[in-house]
This record gives sequence, C-alpha cells and structure tokens, in this order.
Amino acid sequence: MIRIEKFTVFSRNLRGRPKKKRDAIALAFVAKAEYNMPTTRALLDRLACDKKLQRICGWEQKGRIPSESTFSRAFAEFAESQLPSYVHQTMISDNLSEDIISHVSRDSTEIEAREKPRKDTKTDAESDEKKPNRKLGRPKKGEESIKEPTRLER
Repeated sequence: MIRIEKFTVFSRNLRGRPKKKRDAIALAFVAKAEYNMPTTRALLDRLACDKKLQRICGWEQKGRIPSESTFSRAFAEFAESQLPSYVHQTMISDNLSEDIISHVSRDSTEIEAREKPRKDTKTDAESDEKKPNRKLGRPKKGEESIKEPTRLER
C-alpha cells in the first residue's frame, strides 16, 4: 500500500563506486519501522534469518543484502530528504482526500461518584397506608387480632 519505492531516487555519479539501489533499502526502512527494530543491526539480523522478509524487501539471495554502513548511509539520506513524511503525505492525499475523517476522543478523568446508591426514603404518609398500625407476632392476652376476610368470605 505504501509503495515507497516510487519515491526513491537512484542517480549514478561518475565519481566513486556506484550506490546500491535504494528501492530495497527503502522497503527495509519501512520493515524496520513496522517491526519496531531499534537498530540497523537488529534489522540485518532479522533479514539474515527471515527469507520472507528478504523477498518482501527485494533481495532474492542472502549475499545481496548490503552492509550495515550502507544501510546507515541510506537511512541518513532518507531522513535528510524527509522521505517518510513525504510518502505519508502523498499516501493520505491519494487515499483519503475525499473522505471526512471523524474520531472519538474519550476523557479518562476520574469523576467522584457514590459507591452505593442512595436508599429510598419514604414519607410517613406513604408507609401508613401500606402497613396496618399493629405489632407483628402473637397478640397479648385480652387483645383480639383483626383478621382480614378471606377471598371466599368476601
């Protein structure tokens, strides 16, 4: 999706040894960022043992992988030319230029709240209507309890 090899410039100078092609090194640069490799040495170790990554980057044989110093020079050129930011900007303008992008921001600030819900307090008038005004249990001697008529008696 990135197609970073379109943005690498390969120029030959008449002086000195010709530079290695930057396409494969640019793909390795993306792989280094994607796999969170801290150093160029870690990238080279991974390329030495991972044949799939070698082929993705563009090297068919293990002996074709450049040295660590070549990678360092190429990465310095990429940083100087701001290649990653240019590729990122181009990729966004090509793929998302007509879309409206929205996102949700959530705040994780702690809010003070009660741990337990507040008990529901009823007024005295409401509680008198529902309960008869007598004590529970067996009535005392001489008192008669008022029994509600059963359904059949009603």
